[in-house]
Parts: sequence; C-alpha cells; structure tokens
Amino acid sequence: MPVSRRNLLAGLAGACTLPWTGLDPAYARALSDAAWRAPVTRLWMKREQTGEQVSAIVRGPAGYHAPDHHMLSWLMRDVKDGNAAVWIDPRLFDLLADIQGAMSAVHGGVVPLVVTSGYRTPDHNSRLEGAARASLHLNGRAADLKVPGYDSRALAFAGALYARGGVGVYPTFCHLDTGAVRAWAGGGTPARQPATGTPLPTTSQIR
Repeated sequence: MPVSRRNLLAGLAGACTLPWTGLDPAYARALSDAAWRAPVTRLWMKREQTGEQVSAIVRGPAGYHAPDHHMLSWLMRDVKDGNAAVWIDPRLFDLLADIQGAMSAVHGGVVPLVVTSGYRTPDHNSRLEGAARASLHLNGRAADLKVPGYDSRALAFAGALYARGGVGVYPTFCHLDTGAVRAWAGGGTPARQPATGTPLPTTSQIR
C-alpha cells in the first residue's frame, strides 16, 4: 500500500522520539530513505515454531492475491492451540511487505520476517501473562516478529515510519498491528552495560 509523503514524514518525526532511540542514527537515516521507494508486493515470512516459510505475492494489478493471502494467513495460525486459523487483515501484509522492502534495501539483500506470534485464539490469549484482553491478535490484525541479525528496535523503527498502526518494541521481538497509530515499549528494555564506577548491587538486589 503506497504511503504519502506527509504520512511518512509524520512517521519519521514520531519514530525519532520513541522508546527505541538507541538505534544507530546512520541506519535510521538509511531506513527512512529506503522507505521512499516504490511499494513492495512480495513478502517472505518464516514461522519460528515450525520452520515453515512462505514467499508470496501480497497484491497484484487486480488487487490482493487470494491464493497467496491464504498461504500467508495459514502461516500466521495459532500453532499453540490446534492450528486454529483465520483470514489475516491484508493491510497487515501490505505493511510487512513495505517494512521488509525497506530493511532489505538497507541490508543489501532480502531479509526474512520471522513470525513468533500471529493469530491467537481467545483461550490461548487468556493464558498469556501480560496479553491485552482485547488484543488485535484475536482477530487477525497483529503479529509479533523479528528479523535475524537485527535488534527489535530496527524493526520497530521501520514500522513506525509508515505510521499505519501500533508498534510495540520488546527485548526479543516487535509487535505490529493495523489498529490505531500508537507506540510503546514492553516487557522490559534490552539490557545495557552498567556505568563504570556505579555501586555493585548486593546478591539480594539482583535476585
């Protein structure tokens, strides 16, 4: 899905003030430049839990490509609750294809998006500590992902650039959805090296 110049500029302005400001500035600039390129229509995704992968056409001249939409939706099924599956919001695949295109342009080759969580059944979602009761995972509008070799903040920054939904950055993955435009950091932040000369915690403090 094409993104307007105004929306991308707004997304860039917002992304620069979000919780992942530790991202390398040179990489952030290169990523924002790559986002101006023509929208990508092919998407390469892998599923962490099963090892499956799909390279699919998201849309063509006539619109969304139904057979590939089916394959991508199946890849995003709830593998932890009977392989329950629903049709995934095609706008999510539009967003993921654009993000993958921008990151791949900077990387110098196609990088896969690895799905750690896609659709969730209500029962599965209720058993997850910290999961939102009205999570967009419940109706096929969200995915948790990572890109091999990249910090989760890199994927989150790319998602925020397009300003098309929610972006949550976690230590080991990034949440992306097609809901309201918003951003957050959850599940703690990546560990940082303590400042030299600061007091060492006692054993009881680090349990």
